[in-house]
Amino acid sequence: MNQKNTILSKLGYLKYRPLQEEAIDALCAGKDVLLAAPTGGGKSLVYQSAGLIRDGVGVVISPLIALMSQQVDVLRAKGVQAYFLNANLQPSEHDDLMWALRNNHIDLLFLSPEKLVQPTVISFLQGIDISLFAIDEAHCITQWGGAFRPEYSQLGQLRETFPTIPIIALTGTVDEQTINSIQSSLQMKNTLILKSSFDRKNIEIHISQKRKAKLQILFFLHNEMAGESGIIYCRSRKKTEELSTWLNELGLPSLAYHASMSDHQRQSNHRRFSSEPGVIMVATTAYGMGIDIAFLRFIIHIDLPDSPESYFQEIGRAGRDQKPAKSLLLYGLQDMLSAQQLSSFQEQYFETTKPKVNNLFRIFEERGCRRKNLLAHFGEITEPCGNCDRCLSPATEQNVTIASQKLLSLIYHTKGIQPFSVLIQILLGKNTKAVRAVQGQKQSLFSKGKELNEAQWKSVIRHLIAFHYIDVHQERAFCIHLNEKSRSVLKSESQIVLTQ
Repeated sequence: MNQKNTILSKLGYLKYRPLQEEAIDALCAGKDVLLAAPTGGGKSLVYQSAGLIRDGVGVVISPLIALMSQQVDVLRAKGVQAYFLNANLQPSEHDDLMWALRNNHIDLLFLSPEKLVQPTVISFLQGIDISLFAIDEAHCITQWGGAFRPEYSQLGQLRETFPTIPIIALTGTVDEQTINSIQSSLQMKNTLILKSSFDRKNIEIHISQKRKAKLQILFFLHNEMAGESGIIYCRSRKKTEELSTWLNELGLPSLAYHASMSDHQRQSNHRRFSSEPGVIMVATTAYGMGIDIAFLRFIIHIDLPDSPESYFQEIGRAGRDQKPAKSLLLYGLQDMLSAQQLSSFQEQYFETTKPKVNNLFRIFEERGCRRKNLLAHFGEITEPCGNCDRCLSPATEQNVTIASQKLLSLIYHTKGIQPFSVLIQILLGKNTKAVRAVQGQKQSLFSKGKELNEAQWKSVIRHLIAFHYIDVHQERAFCIHLNEKSRSVLKSESQIVLTQ
């Protein structure tokens, strides 16, 4: 116990959080551990502490250079002998590190999965004392293994080569399928599985319909987060560059980060962002895994994340100091359609990505407290949080069953092949070129939908998609399918209620 507290103090903490001590005790006893906790849940303290307590060097496998570089810098500032084995080392630096490892002068060694699976590295590690293997961001085994990062799927050889060394896998998701896949890939036996609450009460959650995204972001930055540091997540590399340039032109210091940039540029931008308060990072999801910057006050999503797990991990990068933080997500009907189309194009992963995307839609379109709906996805039952847009500004609800019946009828009469934009124009009675091209002005429902405006009609469509009243197929040609649930609406057996 004394040694554990000494290590805790050295690492700069006063006490362990829930599950941390249990995980450390299991590792010290030589047992495999799978720890699922949200971003900011203190997962790194577990392998750092256990690695320092057990004899030998703790080997940490992490997917991102920026993450490893940051962790090494922080640990060495605390007096921990942490080093990063990578291809950028000079020959003399590499030789010095090998000597230090052989002579037990290293506490923690960080390296990428690509570096670890090299035969020369595996052979070298067999000749030194190892305290544990820590697989950080272990959900990458299922997300990347066999594709973008095939080395993640090769980490099972650790158990074969080092059968007595305990393994800890750390992940920010509690999805059962992912957890089972991690255990199987790493050949973990008699694993202690620990899951902590995903609730981050200090983060104020806002989800808004995307209208004029840049102006919405600018309003948020000026009125809610003036002078604060945060991350804006985009899907495309091009958009990160454009948005960062635009913010800089407005006098808001901003940096871009995406996979097409050079390692040097990415590391340079990360160093500035992590050391200079008030800078905004505009990034793809290539930036963020495990990044621990205490003063981040906001996260903005200008595009939809890949899954509920990704969303919760990404907003959890703000407020890691437990002080108040805010998240803003902007999305609209086109974002939903684009996300569905992207998942359908990823044929290899379609069966796993489609349900995750659909779950995200359902959570965002669900009535009531945002946080309650999110946590319910992770199996946590909570009361309304009082710290989301729905709780802070209670919205009215509108029964749009009749409007939904009109839309579904129009889909049926237009054979499901007309874009939603044209259907809305027909319902609003707009005599546009697109409407005339399909003779929409002759439809009996032409101009019969003026009780809602265009934005409200898009909300109705989003709800119908999210809760599977209609199915949209875009693989070869755009097509909207009605199903049994839609028939229940047409028969007035089901009611459609939206939060306004």
